Amino acid sequence: MTIATVLIPTHAHVESLRHAVAGVQQQSLQDFELFIVGDGVSGAGRALVTELAAADSRIRFFDFPNGPRKGEIHRHQALQHAQGRFVAYLGDDDIWLPNHLEVLGTLLADGDFGHTLQVGVDAKGDFVFLAADLENPAFRQRMLTELFNRFDFTFAGHTTAAYRRLPYGWRTTPPDFPWTDLYMWRQFLAEPWCRARSAIVPTGINTWTHLRPQLSDRERADELGHLRAQAAQPGFREDLWRAVAKCFARESVGFELDAGRYADALHIAAEQSKLEIAQLRHSLERSQSSLAASMADCAEVRLEIARLEARRSALAAELEAMRNSTSWRLTDPVRQVGRMIAKFRH
Repeated sequence: MTIATVLIPTHAHVESLRHAVAGVQQQSLQDFELFIVGDGVSGAGRALVTELAAADSRIRFFDFPNGPRKGEIHRHQALQHAQGRFVAYLGDDDIWLPNHLEVLGTLLADGDFGHTLQVGVDAKGDFVFLAADLENPAFRQRMLTELFNRFDFTFAGHTTAAYRRLPYGWRTTPPDFPWTDLYMWRQFLAEPWCRARSAIVPTGINTWTHLRPQLSDRERADELGHLRAQAAQPGFREDLWRAVAKCFARESVGFELDAGRYADALHIAAEQSKLEIAQLRHSLERSQSSLAASMADCAEVRLEIARLEARRSALAAELEAMRNSTSWRLTDPVRQVGRMIAKFRH
Protein backbone atom coordinates (compact mmCIF):
# COMPACT_ATOMS: atom_id res chain seq x y z
CA MET A 1 0.00 0.00 0.00
CA THR A 2 1.20 3.50 -0.83
CA ILE A 3 1.81 5.66 2.23
CA ALA A 4 0.36 8.96 0.98
CA THR A 5 -2.05 10.25 -1.63
CA VAL A 6 -1.39 13.90 -2.44
CA LEU A 7 -4.24 15.85 -4.05
CA ILE A 8 -3.67 19.19 -5.80
CA PRO A 9 -6.76 20.83 -7.34
CA THR A 10 -6.04 23.29 -10.12
CA HIS A 11 -7.99 25.62 -12.35
CA ALA A 12 -6.08 28.55 -13.87
CA HIS A 13 -2.61 28.47 -12.34
CA VAL A 14 0.16 27.06 -14.50
CA GLU A 15 3.68 28.11 -13.48
CA SER A 16 2.87 28.18 -9.76
CA LEU A 17 1.51 24.62 -10.15
CA ARG A 18 4.93 23.57 -11.44
CA HIS A 19 6.54 24.79 -8.21
CA ALA A 20 3.86 23.19 -6.02
CA VAL A 21 4.48 19.81 -7.69
CA ALA A 22 8.25 20.23 -7.34
CA GLY A 23 7.72 20.82 -3.61
CA VAL A 24 5.90 17.48 -3.38
CA GLN A 25 8.72 15.74 -5.26
CA GLN A 26 11.23 17.14 -2.76
CA GLN A 27 9.53 15.49 0.22
CA SER A 28 11.56 13.38 2.62
CA LEU A 29 8.77 10.80 2.35
CA GLN A 30 8.86 9.61 -1.26
CA ASP A 31 6.26 6.84 -1.14
CA PHE A 32 3.31 8.83 -2.52
CA GLU A 33 0.94 9.10 -5.43
CA LEU A 34 0.10 12.58 -6.69
CA PHE A 35 -3.39 13.36 -8.00
CA ILE A 36 -3.68 16.60 -9.95
CA VAL A 37 -7.42 17.30 -10.22
CA GLY A 38 -8.23 19.68 -13.05
CA ASP A 39 -11.32 21.88 -12.76
CA GLY A 40 -11.69 23.31 -16.26
CA VAL A 41 -7.95 23.80 -16.83
CA SER A 42 -6.62 25.72 -19.79
CA GLY A 43 -4.67 24.21 -22.65
CA ALA A 44 -1.45 25.48 -21.08
CA GLY A 45 -2.35 23.85 -17.78
CA ARG A 46 -3.18 20.56 -19.46
CA ALA A 47 0.09 20.61 -21.36
CA LEU A 48 2.05 21.23 -18.17
CA VAL A 49 0.40 18.37 -16.28
CA THR A 50 0.94 16.05 -19.23
CA GLU A 51 4.63 17.01 -19.19
CA LEU A 52 4.93 16.47 -15.43
CA ALA A 53 3.13 13.10 -15.54
CA ALA A 54 5.38 11.89 -18.33
CA ALA A 55 8.42 12.64 -16.18
CA ASP A 56 7.06 11.11 -12.94
CA SER A 57 4.90 7.98 -12.96
CA ARG A 58 3.53 8.83 -9.53
CA ILE A 59 1.56 11.73 -11.04
CA ARG A 60 -1.99 11.09 -12.23
CA PHE A 61 -4.15 13.71 -13.95
CA PHE A 62 -7.92 13.87 -13.49
CA ASP A 63 -9.19 16.24 -16.18
CA PHE A 64 -12.69 17.50 -15.35
CA PRO A 65 -14.74 20.35 -16.84
CA ASN A 66 -15.29 23.41 -14.69
CA GLY A 67 -17.56 22.40 -11.80
CA PRO A 68 -19.63 24.39 -9.27
CA ARG A 69 -17.79 26.47 -6.65
CA LYS A 70 -14.22 25.13 -6.61
CA GLY A 71 -14.98 21.78 -8.18
CA GLU A 72 -15.14 19.94 -4.85
CA ILE A 73 -17.11 17.09 -6.42
CA HIS A 74 -14.12 16.35 -8.66
CA ARG A 75 -11.93 15.79 -5.60
CA HIS A 76 -14.38 13.23 -4.31
CA GLN A 77 -14.32 11.36 -7.60
CA ALA A 78 -10.53 11.34 -7.68
CA LEU A 79 -10.30 10.04 -4.11
CA GLN A 80 -12.26 6.95 -5.09
CA HIS A 81 -8.96 5.85 -6.68
CA ALA A 82 -6.73 6.72 -3.73
CA GLN A 83 -4.27 4.00 -2.65
CA GLY A 84 -2.50 5.97 0.10
CA ARG A 85 -2.91 5.24 3.80
CA PHE A 86 -3.56 8.95 4.26
CA VAL A 87 -4.48 11.91 2.04
CA ALA A 88 -2.67 15.26 2.06
CA TYR A 89 -3.86 18.41 0.26
CA LEU A 90 -1.85 21.15 -1.41
CA GLY A 91 -2.97 24.37 -3.10
CA ASP A 92 -1.55 24.93 -6.58
CA ASP A 93 -0.11 28.28 -5.45
CA ASP A 94 1.30 27.03 -2.12
CA ILE A 95 4.45 25.20 -1.11
CA TRP A 96 5.41 22.47 1.34
CA LEU A 97 8.60 22.20 3.30
CA PRO A 98 10.36 18.85 2.65
CA ASN A 99 9.14 17.35 5.96
CA HIS A 100 5.40 17.94 5.46
CA LEU A 101 4.31 14.42 4.51
CA GLU A 102 6.57 12.90 7.15
CA VAL A 103 5.10 15.08 9.93
CA LEU A 104 1.52 14.61 8.75
CA GLY A 105 1.97 10.85 8.49
CA THR A 106 3.26 10.69 12.06
CA LEU A 107 0.34 12.83 13.22
CA LEU A 108 -2.18 10.52 11.56
CA ALA A 109 -0.60 7.34 12.90
CA ASP A 110 -3.09 7.51 15.78
CA GLY A 111 -5.52 10.05 14.33
CA ASP A 112 -8.20 10.26 11.64
CA PHE A 113 -7.94 13.94 10.70
CA GLY A 114 -5.27 16.54 11.43
CA HIS A 115 -3.18 19.47 10.33
CA THR A 116 0.17 21.18 10.78
CA LEU A 117 0.84 24.82 11.64
CA GLN A 118 -0.77 27.41 9.38
CA VAL A 119 1.93 29.65 7.89
CA GLY A 120 0.71 32.39 5.57
CA VAL A 121 2.13 35.37 3.72
CA ASP A 122 0.15 38.51 4.51
CA ALA A 123 -0.50 41.58 2.35
CA LYS A 124 2.92 43.02 3.32
CA GLY A 125 4.75 39.83 2.41
CA ASP A 126 5.44 38.89 6.05
CA PHE A 127 4.87 35.47 7.60
CA VAL A 128 1.77 35.00 9.76
CA PHE A 129 1.34 31.99 12.07
CA LEU A 130 -2.01 30.69 13.33
CA ALA A 131 -2.04 28.11 16.09
CA ALA A 132 -4.88 25.61 16.50
CA ASP A 133 -5.71 22.76 18.87
CA LEU A 134 -8.29 20.28 17.64
CA GLU A 135 -7.75 18.14 20.73
CA ASN A 136 -9.31 20.93 22.78
CA PRO A 137 -13.10 20.26 22.74
CA ALA A 138 -13.92 24.00 22.92
CA PHE A 139 -11.71 24.74 19.89
CA ARG A 140 -13.19 21.86 17.94
CA GLN A 141 -16.69 23.09 18.79
CA ARG A 142 -15.90 26.59 17.51
CA MET A 143 -14.86 25.20 14.14
CA LEU A 144 -18.09 23.22 14.04
CA THR A 145 -20.45 26.05 14.94
CA GLU A 146 -18.75 29.33 13.95
CA LEU A 147 -17.12 30.80 10.85
CA PHE A 148 -13.77 30.04 12.43
CA ASN A 149 -10.95 28.28 10.60
CA ARG A 150 -7.31 28.33 11.70
CA PHE A 151 -5.71 26.15 9.03
CA ASP A 152 -5.97 26.17 5.28
CA PHE A 153 -6.42 23.39 2.73
CA THR A 154 -2.64 23.06 2.28
CA PHE A 155 -2.00 22.02 5.89
CA ALA A 156 -4.73 19.41 6.41
CA GLY A 157 -4.92 15.69 5.89
CA HIS A 158 -6.79 12.57 6.94
CA THR A 159 -6.61 8.83 6.67
CA THR A 160 -8.22 7.30 3.62
CA ALA A 161 -10.19 4.93 5.84
CA ALA A 162 -11.68 7.86 7.78
CA TYR A 163 -12.67 9.62 4.56
CA ARG A 164 -14.56 6.56 3.42
CA ARG A 165 -16.55 6.51 6.67
CA LEU A 166 -17.92 10.02 6.08
CA PRO A 167 -21.53 10.53 4.98
CA TYR A 168 -20.60 12.55 1.88
CA GLY A 169 -16.94 13.41 1.41
CA TRP A 170 -16.11 16.39 -0.80
CA ARG A 171 -19.30 17.98 -2.11
CA THR A 172 -20.37 21.37 -3.45
CA THR A 173 -20.26 24.02 -0.74
CA PRO A 174 -23.48 26.07 -0.33
CA PRO A 175 -23.21 29.54 -1.91
CA ASP A 176 -23.68 31.33 1.43
CA PHE A 177 -20.79 29.47 3.11
CA PRO A 178 -17.47 31.25 2.53
CA TRP A 179 -14.84 28.50 2.88
CA THR A 180 -14.98 25.24 0.98
CA ASP A 181 -12.25 23.65 3.09
CA LEU A 182 -13.93 24.38 6.45
CA TYR A 183 -17.19 23.02 5.05
CA MET A 184 -15.33 19.78 4.38
CA TRP A 185 -13.42 19.70 7.68
CA ARG A 186 -16.70 19.93 9.58
CA GLN A 187 -17.70 16.52 8.29
CA PHE A 188 -14.77 15.01 10.16
CA LEU A 189 -15.19 17.14 13.28
CA ALA A 190 -18.89 16.33 13.56
CA GLU A 191 -18.19 12.60 13.85
CA PRO A 192 -17.79 11.35 17.46
CA TRP A 193 -15.39 8.64 16.25
CA CYS A 194 -13.05 11.13 14.56
CA ARG A 195 -9.72 11.47 16.39
CA ALA A 196 -8.64 15.00 15.42
CA ARG A 197 -4.99 16.00 15.83
CA SER A 198 -3.01 19.25 15.67
CA ALA A 199 0.76 19.62 15.18
CA ILE A 200 2.22 23.05 15.93
CA VAL A 201 4.99 22.39 13.39
CA PRO A 202 5.62 24.62 10.34
CA THR A 203 5.62 22.36 7.28
CA GLY A 204 4.21 24.55 4.53
CA ILE A 205 3.55 28.09 3.34
CA ASN A 206 0.25 29.45 2.08
CA THR A 207 0.80 32.43 -0.21
CA TRP A 208 -2.72 33.80 0.38
CA THR A 209 -2.74 35.30 -3.09
CA HIS A 210 -6.22 36.77 -2.52
CA LEU A 211 -4.61 39.26 -0.10
CA ARG A 212 -2.38 40.58 -2.87
CA PRO A 213 -4.52 40.84 -5.98
CA GLN A 214 -2.05 43.25 -7.55
CA LEU A 215 0.44 40.43 -8.26
CA SER A 216 0.50 38.97 -11.76
CA ASP A 217 0.56 35.21 -12.35
CA ARG A 218 4.25 35.46 -13.21
CA GLU A 219 4.99 37.35 -9.99
CA ARG A 220 3.11 34.77 -7.96
CA ALA A 221 5.00 31.93 -9.64
CA ASP A 222 8.35 33.68 -9.09
CA GLU A 223 7.53 34.16 -5.41
CA LEU A 224 6.55 30.52 -5.03
CA GLY A 225 9.74 29.44 -6.79
CA HIS A 226 11.78 31.58 -4.41
CA LEU A 227 9.97 30.10 -1.40
CA ARG A 228 10.49 26.57 -2.71
CA ALA A 229 14.20 27.17 -3.10
CA GLN A 230 14.34 28.54 0.43
CA ALA A 231 12.28 25.67 1.84
CA ALA A 232 14.76 23.16 0.44
CA GLN A 233 17.54 24.67 2.58
CA PRO A 234 17.92 23.06 6.04
CA GLY A 235 18.63 26.44 7.63
CA PHE A 236 15.30 27.82 6.43
CA ARG A 237 13.37 25.54 8.74
CA GLU A 238 15.43 26.75 11.69
CA ASP A 239 14.79 30.35 10.71
CA LEU A 240 11.08 29.60 10.39
CA TRP A 241 11.04 27.96 13.83
CA ARG A 242 12.68 31.06 15.31
CA ALA A 243 10.05 33.24 13.63
CA VAL A 244 7.31 30.99 15.05
CA ALA A 245 8.79 31.21 18.55
CA LYS A 246 9.13 35.00 18.28
CA CYS A 247 5.54 35.35 17.07
CA PHE A 248 4.07 33.17 19.81
CA ALA A 249 6.22 34.83 22.47
CA ARG A 250 5.02 38.24 21.31
CA GLU A 251 1.41 37.05 21.33
CA SER A 252 1.90 35.55 24.79
CA VAL A 253 3.26 38.84 26.13
CA GLY A 254 0.41 40.71 24.46
CA PHE A 255 -2.09 38.32 25.99
CA GLU A 256 -0.51 38.79 29.41
CA LEU A 257 -0.67 42.57 29.06
CA ASP A 258 -4.25 42.39 27.87
CA ALA A 259 -5.06 40.08 30.78
CA GLY A 260 -3.47 42.58 33.18
CA ARG A 261 -5.47 45.44 31.72
CA TYR A 262 -8.59 43.33 31.87
CA ALA A 263 -7.87 42.46 35.51
CA ASP A 264 -7.41 46.16 36.31
CA ALA A 265 -10.69 46.96 34.59
CA LEU A 266 -12.41 44.20 36.55
CA HIS A 267 -10.95 45.56 39.81
CA ILE A 268 -12.22 49.07 39.02
CA ALA A 269 -15.63 47.66 38.09
CA ALA A 270 -15.70 45.63 41.31
CA GLU A 271 -14.88 48.70 43.43
CA GLN A 272 -17.54 50.70 41.60
CA SER A 273 -20.02 47.91 42.23
CA LYS A 274 -19.15 47.88 45.94
CA LEU A 275 -19.84 51.63 46.10
CA GLU A 276 -23.13 51.24 44.26
CA ILE A 277 -24.15 48.37 46.55
CA ALA A 278 -23.37 50.48 49.64
CA GLN A 279 -25.45 53.33 48.23
CA LEU A 280 -28.32 50.96 47.50
CA ARG A 281 -28.14 49.51 51.00
CA HIS A 282 -28.24 53.01 52.50
CA SER A 283 -31.23 53.87 50.34
CA LEU A 284 -32.90 50.61 51.36
CA GLU A 285 -32.35 51.36 55.05
CA ARG A 286 -33.91 54.82 54.64
CA SER A 287 -36.82 53.30 52.78
CA GLN A 288 -37.27 50.68 55.47
CA SER A 289 -37.22 53.40 58.20
CA SER A 290 -39.73 55.45 56.26
CA LEU A 291 -41.88 52.39 55.75
CA ALA A 292 -41.75 51.56 59.48
CA ALA A 293 -42.84 55.11 60.34
CA SER A 294 -45.63 54.95 57.78
CA MET A 295 -46.80 51.65 59.17
CA ALA A 296 -46.86 53.12 62.73
CA ASP A 297 -48.93 56.07 61.45
CA CYS A 298 -51.26 53.65 59.71
CA ALA A 299 -51.71 51.70 62.94
CA GLU A 300 -52.65 54.90 64.82
CA VAL A 301 -55.11 55.87 62.09
CA ARG A 302 -56.68 52.41 62.22
CA LEU A 303 -57.06 52.72 66.01
CA GLU A 304 -58.73 56.16 65.66
CA ILE A 305 -61.05 54.78 62.97
CA ALA A 306 -61.98 51.89 65.25
CA ARG A 307 -62.63 54.33 68.15
CA LEU A 308 -64.86 56.51 65.94
CA GLU A 309 -66.70 53.48 64.57
CA ALA A 310 -67.41 52.37 68.14
CA ARG A 311 -68.61 55.90 69.05
CA ARG A 312 -70.86 56.00 65.96
CA SER A 313 -72.34 52.60 66.83
CA ALA A 314 -73.04 53.75 70.39
CA LEU A 315 -74.74 56.94 69.21
CA ALA A 316 -76.82 55.02 66.67
CA ALA A 317 -77.93 52.61 69.35
CA GLU A 318 -78.76 55.47 71.69
CA LEU A 319 -80.74 57.21 68.96
CA GLU A 320 -82.66 54.07 68.13
CA ALA A 321 -83.49 53.54 71.79
CA MET A 322 -84.71 57.12 72.04
CA ARG A 323 -86.93 56.74 68.99
CA ASN A 324 -88.49 53.64 70.44
CA SER A 325 -89.25 55.32 73.78
CA THR A 326 -92.85 56.34 74.81
CA SER A 327 -91.92 59.97 75.41
CA TRP A 328 -90.43 60.22 71.92
CA ARG A 329 -93.62 58.93 70.33
CA LEU A 330 -95.86 61.27 72.42
CA THR A 331 -93.86 64.36 71.60
CA ASP A 332 -93.47 63.54 67.89
CA PRO A 333 -96.48 65.69 66.78
CA VAL A 334 -94.98 68.69 68.53
CA ARG A 335 -91.69 68.16 66.73
CA GLN A 336 -93.48 67.94 63.38
CA VAL A 337 -95.27 71.25 64.01
CA GLY A 338 -91.93 72.80 64.91
CA ARG A 339 -90.41 71.62 61.66
CA MET A 340 -93.34 73.03 59.64
CA ILE A 341 -93.03 76.43 61.34
CA ALA A 342 -89.28 76.47 60.67
CA LYS A 343 -89.89 75.62 57.04
CA PHE A 344 -92.53 78.31 56.69
CA ARG A 345 -90.17 80.93 58.10
CA HIS A 346 -87.60 80.14 55.51
